[in-house]
Order: sequence, then structure tokens, then C-alpha cells
Amino acid sequence: MSIFDNLLGNWIQVIDNGNKLTIEDYGYDTGVIEGTTGNHCVKCVAINQCWFRDEKNKKPEKFNLTGIGILDGLIKGLIPGLYHWRCHCVEYPIEVSDIDKIQLIVPEGKIDWLFSDKAEWIKSMGYELNNAFVDILSKEIKKAYFYGKYIVQSHTNYGVKIKINVDLNGANNKSKKIYKLISSFTVFPNGKIKCNTLIGGWQK
Repeated sequence: MSIFDNLLGNWIQVIDNGNKLTIEDYGYDTGVIEGTTGNHCVKCVAINQCWFRDEKNKKPEKFNLTGIGILDGLIKGLIPGLYHWRCHCVEYPIEVSDIDKIQLIVPEGKIDWLFSDKAEWIKSMGYELNNAFVDILSKEIKKAYFYGKYIVQSHTNYGVKIKINVDLNGANNKSKKIYKLISSFTVFPNGKIKCNTLIGGWQK
């Protein structure tokens, strides 16, 4: 392992080579819809082509089998896969060497909600309620995800939800302070992450 690997960590992309469907083929409100995925699991479609750090709690848990469970499954003609019996998903090592490869998806209304719900928070950190603040916050969110400062919260048909720990420098008279925020996102294919909440709370 090189110094570069130690700095950025290893990444994997989960791919089902027999399935072109991803979570991007569905609406944010519905997630992957049962009955529309052929013989593919909805949770596997939701993770197809997504990127994760190859570390515990930073990618979905693999299918956990005991020796007895494997034997029982094989007797029944089942083959254990990455996430479930007969799962076609495979983890492929990838190199993510540039923060600009990370893309944020911010659905309509999220920024308006941020300025409405977190206005006092933003002002208390020395910022104005404007696009400049959103640009700064977005850059720090991308950086935090890139350096693996996140944990997986859930893996459902709505995708893999992650909590990102964001360290944001204050502005103006608060420029010497660092504010430890939490953002909530869902992992989407090929380096994209979709915003659930830009500022969801403080790190504990």
C-alpha cells in the first residue's frame, strides 16, 4: 500500500454486471419499486454502481453466514453472494484521486429549506444567507465524503443513507472557529451523493 492509499483510503464500486438499473432510474420519493427490477433485489438495484470507502461502517455490511448456514444453503442449491443468496453484486476496487470526481445532487427546495430552518445557525457562524455560503458548505461536504468522514446509517430500497461529518470554518468575526456539522446524504452511482439535509445538526 502506498502513501497515497494511506491518505485517501481504498474505494470500491458495487456493480451488478447483469443489471443496468440503478437508483437513478427511480424517483426520490419512491426509491426502487418492488416488482420493477426483474430477478434483482431492490436493495441491490439501489446500490448498483455506487462508490464507497472500503472500510467498516463506510459501506453496506456483507451477507453474514455461519459455516452451518453456508452448508444448509448449498444443500438447498443456493449460492451465497455479497448481500444475500444468489446476489450478483461484486465489489470492484477503484481509484478516487480527485475531489472533483464527487458530485452533489441537491434537489429543488433543499437550499430554501436550509435558509429557512437554519438561518440563525448560518448567521451565528458568521455567514450571510446567500449562494456563497452554499458553495462553501458544498465544497466542505464533498471534501468530507472524499476523505471518508462519513458512516453508513441505512441500506434500503431508497439507497444507502450516510451521515457526513463536516468541519466548517466560520466567517468574518467567527473566522477563528470551526463548526462541526452533520449533513445527511444518499449515495448515488458513479461518485454522486444526493442531499437529504445540508445541515442536520451538530457532531457529537
